[in-house]
Amino acid sequence: MIELRHLTYFRTVAETLHFGRAAELLHISQPPLTRQIAALEKELGAQLFDRSKRAIQLTPAGKYFYRDTTEIFKALERAKRNAASSSTGKSGALRVGFMMSSAYNILPSVTRHYSAAYPEVDMRLTEYVPNLLATDIEDEKVDVGVMYRPEDCSRLDSHTIYAEPLLAVLPRDHRLAGQASISVAQLADDPFISIPRAIAPVVFDIIVSHCRASGFRPTIRLEANLQQTIVNLVGEGLGVALVPTSMQAMHLDTTVFKPLVNAPMVEVAVIWNRENTNPCIRTFADTAVQVWRKLRPLASVG
Repeated sequence: MIELRHLTYFRTVAETLHFGRAAELLHISQPPLTRQIAALEKELGAQLFDRSKRAIQLTPAGKYFYRDTTEIFKALERAKRNAASSSTGKSGALRVGFMMSSAYNILPSVTRHYSAAYPEVDMRLTEYVPNLLATDIEDEKVDVGVMYRPEDCSRLDSHTIYAEPLLAVLPRDHRLAGQASISVAQLADDPFISIPRAIAPVVFDIIVSHCRASGFRPTIRLEANLQQTIVNLVGEGLGVALVPTSMQAMHLDTTVFKPLVNAPMVEVAVIWNRENTNPCIRTFADTAVQVWRKLRPLASVG
């Protein structure tokens, strides 16, 4: 009968490819470890390690077994986290990922309100670029994210928190800096600074589509992964950009923000893996929606 300790022994040897070092990490002597691995191979009816060379290597069967046992340990970690959480999500652990622009509007308030309402939840926050955050949510390295809605939500659940318009950010000495609002068509001859499509495809496509609807395709001179960096580069006179309205909170002396005529909207949502049963996800998502309703009653999404 295969026990969890046998899998732990196997994975430690697989990761070190050395019985001696593995035994030290496991705090056992090497002979019992060697016997346990041999017993595991007998139980499986497959050789997991190639011992014919000076350094041991995983066999093809060993590589498959290592991959599949990764899922077992991932499920075990999830079970441990969920066991620490009550069925109502009032205690436990919650790993939150967020994109930088949300730190300029909703994230600080959500963090304060959630921590006050659920003090027994161990909430850990990490900043991400959108595409990597979506991937880590799918892989359950992160429980929940505050981000632009991903292009592919096939494995994800989501709850829209709000939608905010894009606006133009211009160098302070730009020819349009004195206007109250502008049309994106007025920027047709300007070089653009943009987030790469690989980082935030939805936002990139919204920007390009808005420009094309006005009769031109933007000439993208520079790309930067963070909206904050984009605004800074605009302030250096390297181009213009369309960014979420929340980025006005940067208050740079070198830039001006201008509302756009018929401004496109970008949705920000709470995203999670639908197979992740951590009950703290729902309490976090509900808190985010409630906080936004208080901050921006007219922009709330129910």
